[in-house]
Amino acid sequence: MPAEQSLKGRVALVTGASRGIGRAIAQRLAAHGAALVVTASPRSKDGLRDTCARIEKAGGRAAWLAVDLADAAARDALVARAAERFGPIDILVNNAAGIGAYAPPSRIDRAARVAMFDLDLQAPIDLIQQALPTMRERGWGRILNLSSEMARQPPIPYPGPAKQIHALALYGCAKAALERYTLALAAELHGSGVCVNAVMPYKIAHTEGAAQVAQAMSATHPDWVEPVEMLAEASYHLIAGDSTGWIAVSREVLQRAQSKLHALDGVTVIGDALTRDRDIARA
Repeated sequence: MPAEQSLKGRVALVTGASRGIGRAIAQRLAAHGAALVVTASPRSKDGLRDTCARIEKAGGRAAWLAVDLADAAARDALVARAAERFGPIDILVNNAAGIGAYAPPSRIDRAARVAMFDLDLQAPIDLIQQALPTMRERGWGRILNLSSEMARQPPIPYPGPAKQIHALALYGCAKAALERYTLALAAELHGSGVCVNAVMPYKIAHTEGAAQVAQAMSATHPDWVEPVEMLAEASYHLIAGDSTGWIAVSREVLQRAQSKLHALDGVTVIGDALTRDRDIARA
């Protein structure tokens, strides 16, 4: 089956898809034939509409749901609601996450700890458990969790101000827990037809939300800044293929797959695993 048709007939749910990484992954999956249901918080309705408009303009199918994933009651039955749009969910991409408080580990309070783990760990697990019964029954499913290099303590010298690194510790703890859950779930589901992986950018994916940091890093470490298409490419390969139990870095996925880097249309070649964001000319 041609690559551009490999997800035809599949239905994907992508969280945090009103912009940035989530939007890019949604567009890329739609380019390969998947029908998309995209979600983000109620304050991001305009972004969700824009994501759907981009997909539909390219010939795809898309619908949106505004849901506050930080609210356990609001996210309850989200997968069932999403399935009302185009059918059962075959692909779940847990991209939505947040950093509700920046504080060093010695001072971050209990309320902030509970809130961050609820959004960045409990919400993805809730959605996975909602989606799994149908995936297992159908014998095919793909679950992709978005992680971060902050899941590990950065080596010295730090890739940024020490104060900022310390303040991201709790976020890293939540992502480390999500990685551990990903590996355990992949092992449990081995042989079921449901593949579970996590993916992260090498350092920084250049999105609207990270534009300021990306610009600063590009001046001193241009190789640290990757185009958002890099993460979308890696996500596509993990979803279209049958690998499972992989905590993957975007560039490594492309290198192992011997893949070119494509634009979000899934067709236009714009580079390879070594491509830096500044190497790509955009209209």
